[in-house]
Amino acid sequence: MTASALAGLVLAAFFAGRFYPMLRHGGRPSLTARNGDQGSERILLVAVGDYLERSQMVLVELANSSAKGPLDISSEQERAGDLVAETRLYRQTAAHTGDTNIDNVLEELERVLVDITHEPSKISPQGLESLRQRLETAGILFKIRVLGSNVRNQDVPAAQTAGQKL
Repeated sequence: MTASALAGLVLAAFFAGRFYPMLRHGGRPSLTARNGDQGSERILLVAVGDYLERSQMVLVELANSSAKGPLDISSEQERAGDLVAETRLYRQTAAHTGDTNIDNVLEELERVLVDITHEPSKISPQGLESLRQRLETAGILFKIRVLGSNVRNQDVPAAQTAGQKL
């Protein structure tokens, strides 16, 4: 009998906590719930901005490398492999939130990163030049810079607004 009374109290406390904010605000979702959505969006924007900077560094290092003989790109390949896993998570999130711009650029970036991971770890000067040409033709570095700038600009007003509330 005591266990069932305790279970009933826990259940009542759960439902009271769940519905009390809605009752207090006249059946409307509370401001806290809406701020939670904005907070998760800001976190996503910061994470994507950081991810784009790291991806850009890998691509710029490869694009600016010069070699008279085979060049060891194993460290760039390792970082590109790590970034591929992150790309898939950010793409899923962007698709879920309906942000097709981020999703499209990340899809293109993912293909480039996968290609880098599949290159030989000692790339020939001709292979390096071919990679440079692919980066230039696709314009992926430009797209990453533009998207990164847009992401940072979207995050700044939200961060300023949050700072003013504190």
